Amino acid sequence: MRERKRKQIENTVFLILITGIAMLTRLPLFPFESCDYYQFLRDWYAALQSNGGFAAVGMSIGDYMPTYLYLLAGMTYLPLSDLAGIKLVSCIADFLLAYFVRKIVNLHFGKDAYGTAAYAVILFLPSVVLNSAAWGQCDAIFTAALAATVYFLMTGKEACAVTAFAVSFVFKLQAVFLAPFLFLLFLKRQIRLRTFAIIPLVYGLSILPAALCGRNLWELLTVYISLSGKYKMVSMYLPNLYTWFPEHTPEYIGTAGVFFAGGLVLLSLFCLFKGQFAFTDEILLTLALFYALFVPFVLPHMHERYYYPADILSVAYGFYFPEKFYVPVLTVLSSTYVVCHNLFQTDFLSVQFLSLVMLFVVVAVARHLYLQIKAEEPGRFYVQV
Repeated sequence: MRERKRKQIENTVFLILITGIAMLTRLPLFPFESCDYYQFLRDWYAALQSNGGFAAVGMSIGDYMPTYLYLLAGMTYLPLSDLAGIKLVSCIADFLLAYFVRKIVNLHFGKDAYGTAAYAVILFLPSVVLNSAAWGQCDAIFTAALAATVYFLMTGKEACAVTAFAVSFVFKLQAVFLAPFLFLLFLKRQIRLRTFAIIPLVYGLSILPAALCGRNLWELLTVYISLSGKYKMVSMYLPNLYTWFPEHTPEYIGTAGVFFAGGLVLLSLFCLFKGQFAFTDEILLTLALFYALFVPFVLPHMHERYYYPADILSVAYGFYFPEKFYVPVLTVLSSTYVVCHNLFQTDFLSVQFLSLVMLFVVVAVARHLYLQIKAEEPGRFYVQV
């Protein structure tokens, strides 16, 4: 008992120290002003600040869901610069993100030391640090909720998992990268149909404050629909299938690409649905990572930071399967390079080369998923026709 208590104290002290150092790592990056800050975030924050903070959430500000604006509105009441307020929101989410990865890893090892190590790794991933502290993006918020989704599924908390997914969705549309994962669980009767009613409920609650403050209800209900046609470029520097297309590729290629991606996702769901296997923690994590990689890889119009959920899940995957260490290494390095390209105009690697690297990662994870399923119940994995 005494030895266990001592280890708990050591882990707690380490968590406190590493959290402090992680924040100190981020603070020097706060003065950095990205193009997105000049083009969007600065004006959004100014509109909120000059119109009464929370009182301004009823205005049509930006093209994000109002949930993110609520957080920014809260920051306007603090004695902070706009840049610091924007980045502080995202940096706080970094720690929540690391917390859920820690919980996922602890499920596998049963020892807090491994989870604590995973917590530290997440906080110092270059793609995570740059996303929040330099870029001022809020990807950590929706990805923290996706990590919570995976954790709750592993612990058998179906309603909590769907609620976490719904929270992720009301911050960023990119939560749908894990939608096929949840749909598969529904098809395999791991999630009941009625549980999905939580998603529209959470969506309705998320837009309610903005609606009560005067924002147009139809506009709030169709935020993501209006975003769907905003970006015309088939490739926006994410290393995926579409980096091989020229810059001025016709729009109809992107439309065809969306249907092509849908077909591939449907094919993957068909194969997995027909397979006979149990959803172990290892398979759940590998499935989540597979779709976090696969969906943005086959979809057009993807921004360079859209492997962010895959970065996070790949770290947990690397702890579960140390022999697959190359998966998080290659995924995070690819993400970090394209982020640096955007922020600092880094240009010493071909994005087409990186797309081949990511193809290798997608195939490696898919193959590992197949082998896990096959090995879990020898002779029982098959596809019915």
